[in-house]
Amino acid sequence: MIPHLITQEPFVPHTLEHLNKVHAFPSPLPPQAYSKMLESYQALGDVKVWRIAYDSDHLTVTGLLAEPENWSRGAHPLVIYNRGGSREFGKLTLLSAMRSMVPYAQKGYLVAASNYRGTDGGDGVEEFGGNDVNDVLRLIERASEHPGFDGRNVYMIGHSRGAMMTYLALRRGAPVNAAVGLAGMADLFQTAQERPDIEEHVFHRLIVKNDKSREEEYKNRSVVYWAGELTVPIQLHHGDADNRVHVNQSQKLADILKQHGITHELLVWPGDNHALLRNWDKVIHHTLDWMERFRK
Repeated sequence: MIPHLITQEPFVPHTLEHLNKVHAFPSPLPPQAYSKMLESYQALGDVKVWRIAYDSDHLTVTGLLAEPENWSRGAHPLVIYNRGGSREFGKLTLLSAMRSMVPYAQKGYLVAASNYRGTDGGDGVEEFGGNDVNDVLRLIERASEHPGFDGRNVYMIGHSRGAMMTYLALRRGAPVNAAVGLAGMADLFQTAQERPDIEEHVFHRLIVKNDKSREEEYKNRSVVYWAGELTVPIQLHHGDADNRVHVNQSQKLADILKQHGITHELLVWPGDNHALLRNWDKVIHHTLDWMERFRK
């Protein structure tokens, strides 16, 4: 058990009916696929997944923790996984745990993830890269109290909006060895232009307070405007068939990191989509190699 968490309970997956009702996925998940995933989760013998709640800015925020079943005191590096989406869409689910957390726990990592404030039973309202970045930074503090943490090695992985959260956390000095951005949102102006739907239903509702604040708020969340401030090694992955966040957002970021001499690697996956479905096993492999490269 991690000290100072509000709660830590065995993770009980949401019902598929609930997930489809709140539109947690881009499209409804087929019942057979979800049942098969449930069976795989219930058969896990080497990883334990917990639902956690912790404090951030006097709010209760929910999340997940995956740990090796037989963890040892002071022996495990820590990964902070930052989810994509907003509000209930993209919240931490069985799919998140099995796809983006369990594979690392099976390799000996402690993996903690936040739903961000206001989601899945948490207090407050998320701000899509505003004060909810505090939820990521606070999670590092809380997860670092795990008795199995080695005290030296912390990494951060973010997918889509979660990559934006990762860049923002790095800008604010998150104490991590290295980071990974998957299909990352790096330029909100470009995203707003290419996807009016996300500007209307997400940016306008969670970010923009008035017309005058739009430019400032977008720039504050767009790493391409301040990437030179970063110092942590960053690995970038993007599918060149991504129709949700265009691949050139990661390409632009890689160019800027190169200009500033910041250690980085860009991997573009031909024909792959926003979820990197075709190459997910390879993505996990490269991510593990990247983190091991900067292990202390």
